[in-house]
Amino acid sequence: MDIRLPLPAAIRHRVQSDEHLWAQVVSLLLSPPVVWTVWVYASSLLRSSNRSSALAFASLFVLSICVAPMLFVAYKVRNGKISDMHMRESNERYIPYSIAIAAGVVTGIVYLHFEAGPILLLVALVSIVELTIMLAATFYMKVSLHAMAMSSIISATTLLFGFAQGLLFVPVLLLVVLARLVLRRHTALQIMAGVFIGVLTPLLVVAAAGLLIF
Repeated sequence: MDIRLPLPAAIRHRVQSDEHLWAQVVSLLLSPPVVWTVWVYASSLLRSSNRSSALAFASLFVLSICVAPMLFVAYKVRNGKISDMHMRESNERYIPYSIAIAAGVVTGIVYLHFEAGPILLLVALVSIVELTIMLAATFYMKVSLHAMAMSSIISATTLLFGFAQGLLFVPVLLLVVLARLVLRRHTALQIMAGVFIGVLTPLLVVAAAGLLIF
């Protein structure tokens, strides 16, 4: 690959030598914080009559559940306590997951108090349940958070907007799964576990909470 842009030498060398660059780009652009952020903003705006309130509530979700844990991970990576932003070791995920769960509980309470609506409340509840399951599962195996995030988006989109709309995200899920396998970040079993958790959790949360949103 010929790189003629004035990139730093280290970056240029990596781009030229890394045959799996596409998989790294996919893993970065379709990482759980990114896809959750885009989906929460989009779904909130599409299903809300008050856009300013929807943006405010969606921003609370993004800052607390998506950004805060990643800031902690970035801080630990900088100090050499965590290998990288992908948290390759299972024990590196305990505290970030716990932060996200606590943030989800606070966010859910705020949503209830200010009547943010069933959609955002559903998202908060699903996040709490999924991350709790992921935290528990991490003690036994490193479940794919990428696969879980995309699968939960497919399931939640199907509930909110219909089966056909949910199917639109299936190719994206397959791309993410392929990227994670190519990079050898997860085994097929770990990815299947992530997909299983992601697909079922929104369905179970809606059934248990009795939220009639479709």
